[in-house]
Amino acid sequence: MSRSKPLAYQSSKAVLEHISFGKRKHLYAICPAIRKMEEILPYHLELVELFSIADCFFLIVDSFKFCFGEYEGNCIIMINLSTAALRRIRLTCLEPKKAVEKFVLYNLSREGTRIKTVDLITGPEFIKKCIPIDIKNLIVKATSEWFPTNVPVENVEVDTAVREDTLKMAKHVTVEIPGRIAERINTEIVSEWNCESIQIESGMHREEIADYCNKVSKRTERPIGSRLMANHSLPVEFVFDLLYSKMNARKTVLNDRECATIAIDESTELNVYGCNIDSNSVVVEVCASGTAVDQV
Repeated sequence: MSRSKPLAYQSSKAVLEHISFGKRKHLYAICPAIRKMEEILPYHLELVELFSIADCFFLIVDSFKFCFGEYEGNCIIMINLSTAALRRIRLTCLEPKKAVEKFVLYNLSREGTRIKTVDLITGPEFIKKCIPIDIKNLIVKATSEWFPTNVPVENVEVDTAVREDTLKMAKHVTVEIPGRIAERINTEIVSEWNCESIQIESGMHREEIADYCNKVSKRTERPIGSRLMANHSLPVEFVFDLLYSKMNARKTVLNDRECATIAIDESTELNVYGCNIDSNSVVVEVCASGTAVDQV
């Protein structure tokens, strides 16, 4: 029986690029011939999670957890989460923060890298040095540091409203400010986002909803269909009364629901109405002019 022919270079690249993180690192260790190729190929990952506790840094890449701390002379600890196997993989002369920076930038800062879910908790500043990568779902908590992205992120979850290009261009954004934090939604920032949908889980006062409507009504470039949905503890009629008195909103009907309508320009309008699924939610939606009809 003849031996199977080795893969051509381009075929080898295509196969290696889509092999899982753990298997690629294993092949890198046992196959010197592929090392130069492996070092430049991007990764396609399911999960990257980065957080710190005290002076220790933790990185999860798919099913592997890496711990960077002052363990027996700054040893990096790797844990295979699927088997619970623990291994000390290297001694480093670098302090933990420098060690995790070198590790993250070496592995993730590669053109073409794609990650399904990134979870950043107290993310370190160095992640801004990473080249733009493709992220599908992004969770950012307790940090102002973000990975640069090269395409709009599909879903973003944040615990505050910040000026960040990733948020402006994301498709769907959910904001939930922790109850222990005395902070309100920054309507000026949120009104700058061009998302298809914005979900405010932590709630908005009627004055905040009215202020958001006022700011969005002055933005003629907002796409039709973009919407904000916010929790509101009071009946939606309280929001309507404020919009009628302060913004000269029209009393209209949209899909058999009472609605307040604010003109944006000749082609678009802003419609505000109660959610028919959640009675405690208010929806603010950009629509084509004439979508809502005046109440008779």
